[in-house]
Amino acid sequence: MSSGATLLVLVLSGIAGGVAGFILHLFVSWLLEEIRIAEISQSSQLQSSRKSGTQNVMLAVLLGGLAAVGVVWWEVVLKGLLHQHVIGPSAASPTLFLRAGGHVIFFWFLAAAAWVDIRYRVIPDVITTPGVICGLIVMAVFPECLLPVPAVTERSYAAPVLIADFLVAWGPLNASGAISSGIQHVVTTMGTFILWWFACTSRWRIQENAMSLGVAQRAIRWIKEPCNIVFVAGFVILSVVNSYGGMRWAATQSGMIGLAVSAGIIWVTRAGASAALGREAMGMGDVTLMAMVGIWLGWQPAVLVFFLATFIGLVHGFIQFFLHRENELPFGPSLCLAAVLITLCWQFVWSRFSFVFDDVVQLGSVLTLVVLLTAVTLFIWRWVREKIQPMA
Repeated sequence: MSSGATLLVLVLSGIAGGVAGFILHLFVSWLLEEIRIAEISQSSQLQSSRKSGTQNVMLAVLLGGLAAVGVVWWEVVLKGLLHQHVIGPSAASPTLFLRAGGHVIFFWFLAAAAWVDIRYRVIPDVITTPGVICGLIVMAVFPECLLPVPAVTERSYAAPVLIADFLVAWGPLNASGAISSGIQHVVTTMGTFILWWFACTSRWRIQENAMSLGVAQRAIRWIKEPCNIVFVAGFVILSVVNSYGGMRWAATQSGMIGLAVSAGIIWVTRAGASAALGREAMGMGDVTLMAMVGIWLGWQPAVLVFFLATFIGLVHGFIQFFLHRENELPFGPSLCLAAVLITLCWQFVWSRFSFVFDDVVQLGSVLTLVVLLTAVTLFIWRWVREKIQPMA
């Protein structure tokens, strides 16, 4: 891009990021107030929360603008997510800008989840559920938001070249031949969505006794329930994308597999860590958060996110415990930070760890080892905490 076009893109990105920061502040402030109202009813504390929110709105706008400019500068201007020798349409500025825009939206949901989890140790469905649906829409409309990987392309008339390809469930999109919409893929993808809807979403409205309601009233109440709207919206999106097929279907299928693998990893880790600690170590919010990460990034980056987040969380936990004796630490912010780092450092990470995903046995061994190490480390943490606390 020319210097003038670059400046215009950065200015527009800053404005869009500032607006996103303002909306993020309003949304999180409202969400925190709703959570607080459910826990306490002291008006003085609520007024204090509103006053604090007013003072921080400009900071949210500033940080949102700077974050958007930074992401666009890194991904579009510097092409930080691409291998330095790749060529092709996927390395062109329009594609890079679409991908950067998608990542800004993804980071918005991560920021909201981390903010609320730090404050109240909970990640509400009102963040992760729209995040999953939004990721599904982005994969269907702009599959270019998938993380890029270099793929060798043979040419009959010249030497092979590196093309910027998209990472889907089975590897680079064009190199793996992943564009398929057979009945088994449709059933798997639809089944994954339905399973996520049953396991990771909850009703937002208080349910009344339906026995005294007529058929029409029951239907109206069903339609007004946001959880049911999510189900219908997701089913329609998947059906439409499947009918079109091609790269959009491959991207959507990759996102749904990422959702299933990511949520499953956290679910298993949650069970192992809870057994190690003798109590619930993670909430379902971490499962739903990781499901959102998986649909945006795919299962391979999500595995790396989980691996990195484990170490971030444990280091943060030990530091907070020894400095402040804080026993309860949310894992959500570690997942969010790891997701941002893996996304922005994708070219560096994939060039060094892609070999792990070439061997299923090796990948399974690594995942099993990480889960076991997490459980063992948490068990040691509990032992150290019990020994130190009586001395404090």
